[in-house]
Amino acid sequence: MSSLSEKLKAIEDGVSAGVDTLYHGLNKPDYNQPPELGGDSVTEINWLVLLVLVLTAAAIGLGLVCDKYYRGRYMQGRPRFWAIFLLVTSYLLLIPGLINPVFSFSIVINIIGERKAVEPEAGHEVCTETTAGLAHLLWKTGSKVGAYLVILFSMVIPAIELVMLILGEMCRFTSAKCAEVFRFVILWVQHRSKWASPDMFAYVLLVHLVHTLDQEPLILSKARLEIGFSCFSTFVITATVASLGVPLPKATPAADTTPKKPLILRCLGSRALAVVAVLLGVAFLPLFIIGLATPVMALRIDLKQLFPPYGPLPESARPAINVLNLQSLLDSETSIFSCVQAMSLRLASGEVNDFIGLMLLSVCAVAFPLLDMAFLVAAAVKMSLNNTGYSEMVEANSCTQKCQLMATARVLRKLSMTDVSMVGVYLVTICMSMYAKYGVQVSMENGVYILVAAEILHSITYAVVDSAASYVEELEDQQAQKLEALNNSSEDADLPDGSNFGCCTAPIAYNKLWKQTPRTPELYG
Repeated sequence: MSSLSEKLKAIEDGVSAGVDTLYHGLNKPDYNQPPELGGDSVTEINWLVLLVLVLTAAAIGLGLVCDKYYRGRYMQGRPRFWAIFLLVTSYLLLIPGLINPVFSFSIVINIIGERKAVEPEAGHEVCTETTAGLAHLLWKTGSKVGAYLVILFSMVIPAIELVMLILGEMCRFTSAKCAEVFRFVILWVQHRSKWASPDMFAYVLLVHLVHTLDQEPLILSKARLEIGFSCFSTFVITATVASLGVPLPKATPAADTTPKKPLILRCLGSRALAVVAVLLGVAFLPLFIIGLATPVMALRIDLKQLFPPYGPLPESARPAINVLNLQSLLDSETSIFSCVQAMSLRLASGEVNDFIGLMLLSVCAVAFPLLDMAFLVAAAVKMSLNNTGYSEMVEANSCTQKCQLMATARVLRKLSMTDVSMVGVYLVTICMSMYAKYGVQVSMENGVYILVAAEILHSITYAVVDSAASYVEELEDQQAQKLEALNNSSEDADLPDGSNFGCCTAPIAYNKLWKQTPRTPELYG
């Protein structure tokens, strides 16, 4: 009997202690207070972002003025001033982009009278990371692969691009061989400039994931993108645009060498180009849309954060936690579509970085790839419809339209960043793996694989259409060389300088000499 009394007394004391703890916890002044973040305040970030945007616009404006009034003969064939000034500005922004925080988040759980901050790293209630600091932390914690990737994308690639551009300009006019080499180098830089930024896209998704965890009063979460994100994102976009303003060294193909037909034209003929491009576009579109709507990243916080040795709750409280189904509230996932929608709604909060993140996702990762596929298919159809011969293209006056379509597609390709964003998700997944031992896990979801598949179709389409367009352009360049030679040998010929011939000027020049030469070269052989 005494044993039963002792058990009842112990239960009564435990309940009384639990009630006292609950009452004491609920009456703490900070119990339901939102978490605090590191880094700068929203107002400071907004003013700094505004300053960055003003300086960028001023660099472009000053460059345009210099191009109009001070562009002499020594700058002919070299980058325009606006591209030079924009490139310099972008690399000045790279420095604060590396050393300032890029994101900050904090998560607090209010449960059974206890307030527990989810610590992604022991002793740090708020996760505030810089790009350089993240690389150092990854190295220190043993995730050397993640450290290498962060350094590669954010530091090594930008440095290599800058060195290549400088060397390319130094050797632009030295020799035909150097011009050919640095033509390839500049093309490489134009295509690879965007690859400095994969983690920026993932930080946008990560901040959104933390926002979705907010479930008052049980879970209080807060997150924002910091000034380092603003500077680094602006660096990537401006450096990519500036590289597009660097003119390619003039290629001088041999007039007596026939360009090699692309595989698709050799095997299937020119009319099949449109069919293949349309089929690839039809396969790409639903895959891309499904991938955008499917979760690409997930954040999961394990309940071990609440129990010893990490949390304040005793093991006896675990049944109560299970009844509350708290684990489901601590799991969050996001797709590109859901992130864009949520960020659009958060614009009312007045954080300028939300607008920058929204533009990165909605424009660079969604709109540009869709537009690029549309222009590629249109260019393929245009080339297939106008494959009957050179004279017919002149009469139809369609070469200019075809060239504009392909030129636009090439620019959009260099600005399309779906592939970059998916690599960013993978990179941040590796980086955040060091927090798994504390119960904070970030993982890739199926949407990544679907979007990668869509991007593979995009890349195949671009390779097929661009190879055919390049073949046509090489044939036109050869024809321009022949016309230039004819112009040099005839005093009556009234033609522009052959060095200015391009894909669209050659037919005009050829038309002027149409009556002087009986030949009708075929574009596709």
